Amino acid sequence: MRRRYLVGGGILVLAVAALVSVSLDSAVNYYLTVSELLDGGSEFHDTDVRVGGKIASDTIEWDADALELKFTITENGRNLAVVYEGARPSGFQEGSSILVEGRFRSDMVFQAKVLIMKCPSKYEPEE
Repeated sequence: MRRRYLVGGGILVLAVAALVSVSLDSAVNYYLTVSELLDGGSEFHDTDVRVGGKIASDTIEWDADALELKFTITENGRNLAVVYEGARPSGFQEGSSILVEGRFRSDMVFQAKVLIMKCPSKYEPEE
């Protein structure tokens, strides 16, 4: 009888460990920097990736009729052209931090499917 409880408990512990492992893997918010993406070359072409950077000055082109947004993200002097089709997110402005999810095309343009605006620095504590 005691052996049955030990086996059942062991199976339960393994099941919980597997669920925790799967949930942690999906919760990781890893992203590439613009430099990492560009330095990776064709390794990242036509694969789904997430890239972080800041919206570069004087690069935003918004076509409200076609719902097309073109802009450039920058990081450490490296630039990445981004094209996104969909509604323009609130808080989208030059200098804002952003994560873009989508595919890096072979023509060196990032086709974004999702735009995620990062919290502005005004919410960070002062040093």
